[in-house]
Amino acid sequence: ARYSTPLVEACVSEGVDYCDITGEAHWVREMIAQHDDAARKSGARIVHLCGHDSVPWDLSALMLAKKLKKDHNTDLARLDFFDHIRGAPSGGTLETVFGILFGKEKNAKRSAANKALGFDPLLKLKDGSASASTISEQNVKLQLSSGLSGIPRPVRTVFIMAGVNALAFKRSNALNNYGKRVTYCEGQSFKNTLSALKTLSGLALFGIGLFIPPIRWLLRKFVLPKPGEGPSPEAMEQGFLHVLGVGKGEDGSEVRTTMSFNVDAGYKDTARMLVESALSLSLGAGVSCDGGVYTPGSCQKEVLLDRLMQTGTEFKYHDEVSK
Repeated sequence: ARYSTPLVEACVSEGVDYCDITGEAHWVREMIAQHDDAARKSGARIVHLCGHDSVPWDLSALMLAKKLKKDHNTDLARLDFFDHIRGAPSGGTLETVFGILFGKEKNAKRSAANKALGFDPLLKLKDGSASASTISEQNVKLQLSSGLSGIPRPVRTVFIMAGVNALAFKRSNALNNYGKRVTYCEGQSFKNTLSALKTLSGLALFGIGLFIPPIRWLLRKFVLPKPGEGPSPEAMEQGFLHVLGVGKGEDGSEVRTTMSFNVDAGYKDTARMLVESALSLSLGAGVSCDGGVYTPGSCQKEVLLDRLMQTGTEFKYHDEVSK
C-alpha cells in the first residue's frame, strides 16, 4: 500500500498485467474502486493476493465449490479451513502490521471513488453493480472444536491471516458465484485443546505487548526482525503449510480437500506462488479473464493450481464424506 499504487496505475494505463503478494485488504478495496473500470477498458489484469495471502485458501475454495457443483449440483453454503502451519514472520511483514495498527495506514481515508461506489468494492461486478453472492465471516476467535468427523487436527484457534483470506474469498465468490451467502470459518488447527490454548496464550501476550508503547518499542528495537530480515534458509526449509478445506453444499453434501506446501509458505513458497501467478498470465494458455482487478481464484484459477502442482505443491480431494 505504501509503494505500489503508482505501479498499479501505470499498469492499468498501459494495459499491462500485474501480480502482487499484498495482504492489505483495505488497499485492495481501493484498487478495485479506483481502477477496476479502467483496467477492464485497457485489458490490464490486476491480480492481488498472489502469495501466502491468499493463494492456498483462494484456490482451495475454488476447487471445493467446483466439486460440489459437479458431483452434487449444489451451491456452496459453508466453508471451513483447518490450517496446520510452521513459520515465522519477517521484518517486512511486521512493518506492514505496525503500519496498519499504529502508522499512517491506520488512518487512511476512503477515496472518493470508494465512497461513490456505495458498497464494498470486493463485491463489484463488471457492470459496476454489487454481486448478490457474499459471505458471512465467522473465523475462529478463541478456541473451537469443529464438530466434524474425520478431522486429524480438529481443534482450532485464531489464525492471524484468516481475516484477509476471508476477504479474498469474498472477492472470488462475488465474481465466481460459489454461493449466495457462504459462511466462512478458518482457524489454525491442533490435535488437542491444550496445544491450541498454548498457541492462543502466546498470541495474546504478544498482542498485549504490541499495544503497550514502551514494550512495543523494546520488541521492535531488540527482539523482532527488521525490514529486510526474516527466517533463515534452514528455518524456511523446515517450514510447511497444510490447509484442509471442508465445503458444505446447500443440500448438505460435503467435500474435502488438502493443499500442502512442504517448505515455508510465508516466504520461500510465496516467491514461487507469485512467479507461477505471473507465468499463468504471461504464457496465456487457459486463463480467460479479461481486464479488471482480481484474486487468483477469480483469474488464474486452475491454471495456477496446475503450475503449482508441477513445481512442488500437493493437492488432493478426500474420499466423499456424504451425499
